[in-house]
Amino acid sequence: MSLLARFFLAPRARNDYATHIPILIGLARLRAIRNVLEFGCGHYSTLTFLNRAAFSDLERLHSIENDDEWATTMQEAAKDHRWTLQRVNGDISQSIPELESFDLILIDDSKTSAQRAATIRAVAAKQPRHPWIVIHDFEVDEYRDAASVFKHRYRFRAYNPETGVVGNRVDGWKTIDRVIRSKAKLIEPDAITEWVDSFLQDLQN
Repeated sequence: MSLLARFFLAPRARNDYATHIPILIGLARLRAIRNVLEFGCGHYSTLTFLNRAAFSDLERLHSIENDDEWATTMQEAAKDHRWTLQRVNGDISQSIPELESFDLILIDDSKTSAQRAATIRAVAAKQPRHPWIVIHDFEVDEYRDAASVFKHRYRFRAYNPETGVVGNRVDGWKTIDRVIRSKAKLIEPDAITEWVDSFLQDLQN
């Protein structure tokens, strides 16, 4: 990333693992999110999807993880019949399932940027039409380059690390960004209840 690009980044968030949460909650207010696929599970993604206040329509969450120790940690933290965890050996980019049945896909996997970029490219290669794809740490040039084949791309910049939403259909992403930008200095990214309330209030106005 160039020095000029770094200049335009927001200050790094106190909880930099959670900056995608407002975007996820906002997307769930645009349409019913019933089926979710996440590459790389985590406290700030898996548990948010399973939070009924944040994702009231969720019926199925499928997580794919290649860090066996971390997978065990998450199995102890997340107890929900709607959740399945698939452990894989090797790169996650080699374990991409059928994608059209999912409403939303989160890519936040792997320990290196090269591995996550490979996951993004592998998802893009399947040319999914229905799901929205959320990519954490979207300020990373390598991730944006890997996602450039998608017809629609949006970069949420109110929090650092940034979050991208890409896909071959688009609906209301700028509305989500407007709400987040208006609240970002007042609400921490991991404040789920406050973000749910903020989006509900916006929809009522």
